[in-house]
Order: sequence, then structure tokens, then C-alpha cells
Amino acid sequence: MRKVISALAAACLCAALAAAQAQVNVISEADRLFSFGGDAERDRQALALLDRALAADAGDYQLLWRAARVAYHLGERAPAGGKLREFERGIAHGRLAVGARPEGVEGHFWLGANYGGYSDEKGWWAALQTVKKIRVEMETVLRLDPGYDQGNAYLALGELDRQLPRLFGGSLKRALGYFEQGARVAPGNLELRLALARGYLDAGRPAEARRQLDEVVARGDRRAQERARALLGKL
Repeated sequence: MRKVISALAAACLCAALAAAQAQVNVISEADRLFSFGGDAERDRQALALLDRALAADAGDYQLLWRAARVAYHLGERAPAGGKLREFERGIAHGRLAVGARPEGVEGHFWLGANYGGYSDEKGWWAALQTVKKIRVEMETVLRLDPGYDQGNAYLALGELDRQLPRLFGGSLKRALGYFEQGARVAPGNLELRLALARGYLDAGRPAEARRQLDEVVARGDRRAQERARALLGKL
């Protein structure tokens, strides 16, 4: 009898190891395909791979947050008619990821990012309805890991406060605080520096804006440099 039990235990262990290896293979291949929005076809392949794996294990955190991340980048670069579908898919995956692991920083970040993309597409009324959700997710990211994704939670919260009218809870002072803190946490994040420069311009602080923009021109790629020079032209 003990031999039978041992054989069953060994079979179960082998099955568990095989399943774990299969998950590792899926994640490795999805990460290899994922292009951060640089190649939509590769990103669609990565999402299809993750979705197939989720059909077998719908509660797997590592699959869920990656699916939310890919959906966000697909939504960012999709044509106007396809953006909402991707963001909605990202929100669905992100919610499940947060439910599967409430202390997982990745799930909160990509859920918040998809909420942001969704509200941008739906307009101001939807944005007002999702402000609290975005804040909750990104503030959770700051609590769990402020440097995650190059400190982009600071960028999201800062832009939320910079663009939102004061009547609805926006605050330029708070926005600048987020941008400045983010630039300290992730000094190499040039998107944060561009946002900080825009905030300084909004606040009537052109000398400080120029310092940030000069830094972007010196260190950024061509696209970032072009955006920085466009803002410098307004000084």
C-alpha cells in the first residue's frame, strides 16, 4: 500500500512540476514577444499566448498582470476605434490580478494605467468617474514599490492633478510634488522630466522648466528631444 501511495505522490509531483515548467515557458515566450508597443503584431501574439494559458488557469497572477500590461500598450497605439476594447480588456485582467494578489505591485500599476487609458478615450465625464480608481491604484503602487516601472506612478498621479480642474480635485502644487519626487526616485525617466517642465510652465516658473528641458535635450532620444524643443520654443 505504501508503494502505491508513493507512486501516486511521485506522479502528482511530476504533474505539478510539468505544469510549473509549462507556465515558465509561457511567461518566457510572452516576455520575449512583448515589445512595449513597438510592434503591435508581436504584442497581439503575446496577449493571445497569455489568454490561452489563462483559459487553463484563470487566477494565475503572473499571467494576469502581464496580460493587463500588453493590453495597455496595445490600447495606447491602437487606432481610435480599437482603443477602448484593449483598455477594457486590460481593466478586466488587472482587476483579476489585484484580486489574486492584493500586494502585487504589477497588478495595481497596470490596472491603474488601463483605467487612465480608458478615461482618456471616454472623455472628461468618464475621467471624473475613474479619478478615484486611478488614485487608489497608483497610490498603492507608491506604497508597495515607488520605483516600479521607472517611477511612472508619480507621472500618472502628477498628470492627473495637473490636468484635472481644481473644481474636481486637481492641484498644480500637488502635481509638481509628484513630478519632483518621481524625478528623484527615477532620475533617468525623461517623461517625468518633460511632465515636470510642463508643470513648471503652468506654474510660471520658466527657469526651472528650462533646466528640465535642457536635460531632456542632452539625454533623450530624438522623439523626446523634439518634444523638449517644442516646449523650449514657448519660453
